[in-house]
Amino acid sequence: MKIVSNMLENIEGIQIYYIIGLLIFFILFVVILIRTIKMPNKEMDKIKNSILDDNSSEKSITS
Repeated sequence: MKIVSNMLENIEGIQIYYIIGLLIFFILFVVILIRTIKMPNKEMDKIKNSILDDNSSEKSITS
């Protein structure tokens, strides 16, 4: 692993990829968090109950 670390340290401008990757992860996390918080209770109940509903698994298999 030390060889890879040394090789990556020698590449100029590689730090920008670390920053971009971290920003993509953080933005995606925030978007999913906001979308989950703003989701209506009716939709949450529908998702929650769909796990226990046997008919939904049959529908997904036939579709």
